[in-house]
Amino acid sequence: MDFATSSGALMTSDRADLLRLDAPGAHREAATRDPRSHGFGYLAKEPASGALASFVWFATPAELVEFLATVEVELLSFDEPDATRLSVSVRRVFRGSRAFATIDRKALTAAFEGWCEIAWLGTFAELCDRGGPFATQIRADFRKQCALGGHGLPVADEELDRFVAFLATGAVGRDER
Repeated sequence: MDFATSSGALMTSDRADLLRLDAPGAHREAATRDPRSHGFGYLAKEPASGALASFVWFATPAELVEFLATVEVELLSFDEPDATRLSVSVRRVFRGSRAFATIDRKALTAAFEGWCEIAWLGTFAELCDRGGPFATQIRADFRKQCALGGHGLPVADEELDRFVAFLATGAVGRDER
């Protein structure tokens, strides 16, 4: 997978749909996508309060990067020179990267100059079955909320629909991660 993007390089129908919307509408649309078909995502939070937004999902890594560098920046309501600077900084973090695991989330947060923090960045598959404190806690929270126990083991096939619904509810991680 390659994160290389250039402005306007995304011509997917998903991207075209998002371009017709204002920034809040585009964010809502990306948050309603099914992560099984749009398997690349992130979760942002407001640094001062720790309040989490919704998971947002994309068909390709390039679409995710473009969204971060445009829509996420637009949501912050900066004037044009500042918005352009942030957009360039966000794209720079991804330059040369070929896997989400190699992206420095602290550098990504620094690119947003403290106005937005990326709490999680990765693939739906990783969120379902990989280790790590964030994914494990999300799965444990899911099981607690659904009265399925409280363990953070990988999501079983029979749990998948409920897990997708859980991620879409906005109830994810209301505590500090």
